[in-house]
Amino acid sequence: MDGRTLHVGLVVPAFFYVPYWAAHDLGLYRKQGLNVEFVVFGGIDPLTKALKDGTIDVGIGSPEHVIHDVEAGGDLRMIAGNVNRLTHSLIAQPEIKRLEDLRGKTIGVSALSAGTSSLFTDILERVGLHPGDYHVVEAGVVPPRHDRLLERSIDAAMQTDPHNYLAEDAGFTNLGPVSDWIPYFQFTSVNVNRTWAGENEDALVRFLAASIQGSQWMFKNQQSVVEVAAQRMDVDQRYLERAWKDHVSGFAVPIDLRLEARSIETALEMIRRDRPTSVQVSGDASFAKYVDTRYLREAQQVAGVDEALVT
Repeated sequence: MDGRTLHVGLVVPAFFYVPYWAAHDLGLYRKQGLNVEFVVFGGIDPLTKALKDGTIDVGIGSPEHVIHDVEAGGDLRMIAGNVNRLTHSLIAQPEIKRLEDLRGKTIGVSALSAGTSSLFTDILERVGLHPGDYHVVEAGVVPPRHDRLLERSIDAAMQTDPHNYLAEDAGFTNLGPVSDWIPYFQFTSVNVNRTWAGENEDALVRFLAASIQGSQWMFKNQQSVVEVAAQRMDVDQRYLERAWKDHVSGFAVPIDLRLEARSIETALEMIRRDRPTSVQVSGDASFAKYVDTRYLREAQQVAGVDEALVT
């Protein structure tokens, strides 16, 4: 082992990064001969750019951006899962009580090219609202979106836990968990440049193996997990306890870093439907086009877990 440094990109300090924070704090990366440094970008687009230009080695972020890159002939690939099932809720201003009340309102999303935009389109079409019946604006990732709701510059947004619970206690309307409408969606994944990955296979496998151990630890140690999260998130611990239950009970975060084919396929279908002019995804394109599980297979063996790459 070479004691080498890996730069790992995160979007924001969010609860679903606990497996990686835990692997760091418990010394699991160090035991694998790695010095892992996290870089927080504050947005999906800058993280993806950093991954493409080699500023970071691993990016835990948007599967949709990987899909876009692959369709453009790029080298990005998903190699493991992070959030395979959504823990988001639809949060709206207090006077908004139904989805139908969003007609003419302003909806905040992380980025127009990312998942929450597609999810809103899908859900609102179920109650007869179509693009043009409401306004969509980029409002940043979850913490900034919470601030935008508080200042009433947006009327609704999807908020993952624990910020959905913060919003409820602040008097906002929770229109329901997104999983009620869309049970499977690949929200975040572990992404790499495949050229870099091929040249650094040993270090990448060791990173994934330690991350799997961090995820296993997350599932078994609620109070310690809350303490790990509290060190990086400016959120009361009672909300973090609820976030732990949401992520673990529904296997939103995979204990073995597996990807879920149906979750990726949902993301693909939304891209086909919502953005046909900017990203062409053929109707017969399979999730396999965008993933490379060879490193996860090796890492699961190192970590001593039963192999489950894509389910």
